[in-house]
Amino acid sequence: MKYLVYLPLVAGALLLGWQLLPESTPSASAPALTSSKHQAPTTALPPPTALTATHTATPPLPSSLRGTEVDGRLQVDADGNLLINDQLRHLFDYYLSANGEEPPAQAQQRIRQHLNQQLDEPARAQALTIFEHYLGYLQAVAELEQAFPVLDDLDALWAREEAVQRLRASLFDPAVHQAFFAGEEVYNRFTLERLTINRNPDLDADQRAAAVEALRESLPAEMQELLVPQLHQDLRRETLALQEHNAAPQQIRDLRLNLVGPEATARLEALDQQRAEWQQRVSDFNRERDAILQQPGLAEQDKQAAIDALLQERFAANEQLRIASQSKR
Repeated sequence: MKYLVYLPLVAGALLLGWQLLPESTPSASAPALTSSKHQAPTTALPPPTALTATHTATPPLPSSLRGTEVDGRLQVDADGNLLINDQLRHLFDYYLSANGEEPPAQAQQRIRQHLNQQLDEPARAQALTIFEHYLGYLQAVAELEQAFPVLDDLDALWAREEAVQRLRASLFDPAVHQAFFAGEEVYNRFTLERLTINRNPDLDADQRAAAVEALRESLPAEMQELLVPQLHQDLRRETLALQEHNAAPQQIRDLRLNLVGPEATARLEALDQQRAEWQQRVSDFNRERDAILQQPGLAEQDKQAAIDALLQERFAANEQLRIASQSKR
């Protein structure tokens, strides 16, 4: 799901925050690459080693990439054709993420160099062609965004999403379009449909939560698999933001209902209760242990024996291991 991390649309934020305007890119009418139809056994290329400044020619790598491992593994089939999957987009975005630390042309050259070093023909030419189409896409979507300013209006957000999807379909072979953007588009459309439900004044909180859950469950299983991890990532991020601002418990509950529905919210609340009970038990144990340690005139051996007895009285065997693990941190 990493591609969802790169360019997700959350409440209309589809605009590429790192709009890359390459110095030389194909026009929007560039022909789409015809994907390989081979079903032969596949070969995964060796994973690239951790990058350092010495692994490339001058200029050195941007600081944000030094010492990191290249994100995105290249694969070919038994006939040497490139396997088209989301890993290729990960690779492109890995290098392009350094935009601002170095000129766009340099980041692009690093990608071409990587493809030339890692691939033989025909996969090399196929990957380079897809990369040129991707650069063309980034430029075209940046230009398209000028016609779609970020507005908190559902009609405008829907128009923006549909325009971007049409652009992708015009620039990429269907296989590339699916591999690069399928998960992102599922998430974006789900987000917009969820916003539509949450802004419906005729629904109360419980009805909105049930409608969001029904919307998610209506998706095909493979689409739900793409969607759910991103939802939980958003939930963690937004929950932390609420907690940092001392949000009321009801606000967190409303967030959960809107993002994951009533059933998942009930499970999360049960988990919260279990965690709270555990923390209370640990707190009580620590308080009594400290009281034992502070008793005057009690030998160290006797203190430890009393603490061990307290531990066995309050916690099961597996819980005692957990306590010991926490004490070592």
